[in-house]
Amino acid sequence: MFSGIPRLLVSVRNAEEALLAIRGGAHIVDVKEPVNGSLGRASLENLAAVAKCLTVSIADSGRAGDEPVPLSIALGEVEEWSSSSPYFGQGGSHQSIAGAHGTSDSLCEAISQLQPRYLKLGLSNVSGTTSPAGSWRNAWIDARCRFEGDHEWVAVAYGDHDRASAPAPDEVLDAALETNCSVLLIDTFVKDGTSLLDWLDVEQLAALRRKTAAQGLQLALAGKVTLAQLPTLMPLQPDIIAVRGAVCESGVRTATVCERLVAKFVARLSGC
Repeated sequence: MFSGIPRLLVSVRNAEEALLAIRGGAHIVDVKEPVNGSLGRASLENLAAVAKCLTVSIADSGRAGDEPVPLSIALGEVEEWSSSSPYFGQGGSHQSIAGAHGTSDSLCEAISQLQPRYLKLGLSNVSGTTSPAGSWRNAWIDARCRFEGDHEWVAVAYGDHDRASAPAPDEVLDAALETNCSVLLIDTFVKDGTSLLDWLDVEQLAALRRKTAAQGLQLALAGKVTLAQLPTLMPLQPDIIAVRGAVCESGVRTATVCERLVAKFVARLSGC
């Protein structure tokens, strides 16, 4: 499965950033709103604008016949899609699921029509002393069933799962295999300056890599991944390296994506 060179996924918040990421050589463009959290969902307007940008960019490049850069969409956390959630149809720090776009079902339909390659949902606040073991799987599957189409699901495990009240990476990996996910993404939930390697050591990541490789599941690594960490992470042979802050101006994840930094990351992954 592993081609020898990981693909670079760049998270963007709008079409302008998407274009910069594409020009820099990003292999996958992921849309999120970083102020809404680790997997914060962007507005439908921004999602649609990025989807259009990915299609138009091929025509503008003159590379007729090339495939558009795959679109990935962060949908937020599973709890946001539950009808019992305080976020459902409400305002606040999380985006309203219904909001100005009517029902949550209509939003799901609109997102599905953008034909994303990848969709991902976080699993924070689904584990704890009051939650039966494994009960999060039903909520996760129910939320996923709302989205129609040929997209692939990314199972998201948080390295800092304890403070995210999320299932451990091994649990998420098992669920990913049982529910036909294509990718296991290991990320951090709290964006406080710590990185994935502050929460999971190389041996733990290597064990997860062996399991995913044996089962034909792609592995994506995120969580404040920097150029300086690549010599440590590359021997793990991840299929995807996912970044935002590392390719933003001044290294700040809420700043603007920088084409030059994307290109530098792509070159380093290629061994240049």
